[in-house]
Amino acid sequence: MMSDSTNINFPTDVNTGTSAMTWQKWGGFYSFLMVVAFIFASVIYLVGDLRTAIGPIAYALADFLYGPVWAASLITAVLALRERIGERAPRRMSVALLAAVLAAATMVLVACIRAANRQYHLIHPELQLETSTPVLVVWTTIVAGVTAAGWHFLGWALVMIGSAGWVSGRLPRPLCVLYLAGAAASLFVYVFPNLEGAAAILAVIWGVWQGILLWKGAPGET
Repeated sequence: MMSDSTNINFPTDVNTGTSAMTWQKWGGFYSFLMVVAFIFASVIYLVGDLRTAIGPIAYALADFLYGPVWAASLITAVLALRERIGERAPRRMSVALLAAVLAAATMVLVACIRAANRQYHLIHPELQLETSTPVLVVWTTIVAGVTAAGWHFLGWALVMIGSAGWVSGRLPRPLCVLYLAGAAASLFVYVFPNLEGAAAILAVIWGVWQGILLWKGAPGET
């Protein structure tokens, strides 16, 4: 006679598959969020005016989007890609995740530097730091240098993701080529600053494509 304590949970595989599908959709969502955060922050930095009434709030929003939001979105998207590729290329995706964490941390640092510098300007208007050439040169150099480091780490993450997707067959080959093209631009922003524009455009393209792919859900051979 079968004991009442013998309970077999048959839908374990179904639950696992559902969880994986949900994680893929979260990865797609955060891929889109990463693109939106980057675009909105860049627009605010370009056209914002700190002297207006909403200027400080707008720049604070840009720092939040460019730093914490973009960083968290990148890491979540890479985790979803790692889940999608699975055991086909575990070492490459582990390195990609590490590089993504470094890129995310660096971009958060950039946002913190921007915010701290801006707050100091607002607190001490009598110093007229915005008209001081040495201050502007030092500030611009620091921000540009740390930003270039973030792009460099992102480039290594893209190299690993692109190669892992290629050898595993879990990502479309054109997307893998796009990752590698983005990596080529991102890796050398610190040497050729003009590459930042190309790296940014490619980041928007592969970010949107990546979001669509992950939103569709479970992986298959491509």
